[in-house]
Amino acid sequence: MDGGGGRPDSRLRDLAAGLPLIAFCGIAVIGFAIQITRQWPARDGFSSYVVIASEAMGAVFLATQLFLTCVRRLPIDKASGWRPRAWAIVGANSSYTLVLLPKHIPSGTVAIISLAFIVIGTIGSIAALAWLGKAFSIFPQARQLVTTGPYRFVRHPLYLCEQISLFGICLQYAQPWGLLIAIAGLGLQFPRMRYEEDVLTRTFPEYRSYARAVPLLLPGFHRRPG
Repeated sequence: MDGGGGRPDSRLRDLAAGLPLIAFCGIAVIGFAIQITRQWPARDGFSSYVVIASEAMGAVFLATQLFLTCVRRLPIDKASGWRPRAWAIVGANSSYTLVLLPKHIPSGTVAIISLAFIVIGTIGSIAALAWLGKAFSIFPQARQLVTTGPYRFVRHPLYLCEQISLFGICLQYAQPWGLLIAIAGLGLQFPRMRYEEDVLTRTFPEYRSYARAVPLLLPGFHRRPG
């Protein structure tokens, strides 16, 4: 079913819709591999290895998205109109504006904090992606309802973990602009989450009771939806 009012999705049509993401992830993974090869072995000690580690984990995360886009289930329903898609694109890609900033290799305590955030966030993101599995999509769509694993604790663990990684990565760029981009990226996720939840509530009646019981983004911070 296509909630946007179009014809039902086929496997070929869904794969074609995912081609931009597949191409982006594939090119980015290759770019990370080239960059890591050029930087290895690190010349500036621990701080340089922090940058290399963040690039390697970013490549693994993008490769996971590429794979899931190729094997995911067909959508049952979708958000209609251009606004949900626009918010999804902006929310998913706003963090890449970091590359417009001068790179700053952190040192000492800042390097350790950066690495810790990146490792925790990326491992959590990959775990959430793996649990989401064939329900993965960038646009607000209903493919399968997932309420177990990390989704028992918050409704959007993938976005939470992505933000944790982003706060670690932003420390490798000029400040305060890097931190401001990370904060703006967090704010842009909230309209995206609202559109996703509208589709899930419409498609899966049980989602409403799930949303009443499980926090949106942070464990322990829960405002029950209406």
